[in-house]
Amino acid sequence: MLDIERVKKVLDTPTPAPLHVRLRTALQTQIMDGTLQAGEALPSERILQNQLEVSRATVRQAIQALIQMGFLQSVPGTGTFVLEQKQDGEPRGIITLITGAPTFHFFYPQLASALYTTLHNVGYTLTLDFYRDEADDLLVHVERLLSRRISGLAIVPPRYGNPQPLVNFLRSQDVPYVFLGRRATLPDKNGAVGDCVSTDNERIGYEATRHLLDLGHRHIVHLGFLDYSTGQDRAAGYIRAMQERGMTPRVVELSPYTQALNQSMPSSTLLAEPAYRAALDVWGTTPADRPTAVFCFNDNVAMGVYKALRDAGLNIPQDVSLVSVDNLPTIQHFEVPLTTFALPGEAIGRQAGVLFVRRLSGEEFPPQTYLLPATFIQRRSTAPLRDSSA
Repeated sequence: MLDIERVKKVLDTPTPAPLHVRLRTALQTQIMDGTLQAGEALPSERILQNQLEVSRATVRQAIQALIQMGFLQSVPGTGTFVLEQKQDGEPRGIITLITGAPTFHFFYPQLASALYTTLHNVGYTLTLDFYRDEADDLLVHVERLLSRRISGLAIVPPRYGNPQPLVNFLRSQDVPYVFLGRRATLPDKNGAVGDCVSTDNERIGYEATRHLLDLGHRHIVHLGFLDYSTGQDRAAGYIRAMQERGMTPRVVELSPYTQALNQSMPSSTLLAEPAYRAALDVWGTTPADRPTAVFCFNDNVAMGVYKALRDAGLNIPQDVSLVSVDNLPTIQHFEVPLTTFALPGEAIGRQAGVLFVRRLSGEEFPPQTYLLPATFIQRRSTAPLRDSSA
């Protein structure tokens, strides 16, 4: 059955794509991931118009496009029905997801699973490859993969190095590719890098900080990274929220964990330990100078901060409120479960799959960028600012 709320979220997602294209994408995604089953009837155009608050022409354009693409069939006098997606014994082709080995954690398996399901439902298969999260190493892997006649590449952008040679190479090839998981940036700003589906990390930083500000906190610190797009975007959202309220931002930059590329130590350790040391410095000042709230880059950073606050004799959330990002399974089982943001891994995988199907079908359209919202999960690590005069 059609999930109307999911469709509304797609229509509300900021993107340059016309409204009828976003509606088509939303419907196509639900066909490909099995939400809409073969033989199932769509609601009428009038019902969709009313429920989605869009024009009848928008609904009609989206449905006609899906009929032409072979996803729907219109039966005069009866309705519009989902067609079964034909699959032969052999897959239509292979899409390879290539991601950085040091940062392949909870979020990326979710993304990969949703991407696999979406592609599998239309006859493609997905393989997985890893690189060192460096632009030069990624280019070597991409050149090798394209020599094997794969159908497309799903690429998690490199954290380190200049991706310009990689993008130049991809633009010269007749193979669909989608950047996903994090925002891809180019030093020369020479147009769009290609299709990109990512989390709206600037919005995370903004909403996390607004949550703390709304609780009455004014002295809020951000512990994060400024060496790649995800950290930069989250810091930018934090800074914007602070400045809107007339507050002075304070960003504590953690050391980039480039050593993860050459060490067997897990990235979680390489995040928690620097965060622990940084937090001891931040809260080792006189009580009047201590922040009353902290926005952490992710849950692994929050684990280090959590331990440092406890070792400094401070209580969460009575003395310090804490917000982080990722929603790892462990953090809800802390003595004080962490308030966090769950990243939209599944939604990113589905959206990337839809883009691949459109490209592989021969459809031509400008590069698309989707920045999908994370889900705020409030637990017990945040609380209103305690009145120090009481």
